Amino acid sequence: MPGRDIWCPNTEVAQEFVGTAEVFAQVFGVTSGVADPVDGVCLVDFRAFGALCAAAVGRFSGTREGILRSQSLGFIATALVLIDRAGQPAPAMPGPDQDRAWAVLRDQHARAMPV
Repeated sequence: MPGRDIWCPNTEVAQEFVGTAEVFAQVFGVTSGVADPVDGVCLVDFRAFGALCAAAVGRFSGTREGILRSQSLGFIATALVLIDRAGQPAPAMPGPDQDRAWAVLRDQHARAMPV
């Protein structure tokens, strides 16, 4: 539903997440879908944001580079919470085991993400 709050992080956390989304978008060659916060509100284009999350999941699943995976983990889990709360489809996972693992991590993150 447009205009609905799906996460109310503090300013520092919001800035870090938006910055990370922009860096990942640049690395993956897509747009982030995340607008700069204005008066504490950050609009998200979930079509573009979903593509960014799918690119991050794909890169995570396709590499054994530990640091890349570590840096991606929190971003992906947070993105999955936002996508879920917005009622949007989650990106395709490479298999049922990954789907279950991401769902558990998404749910853990959701408990720490105030609305």
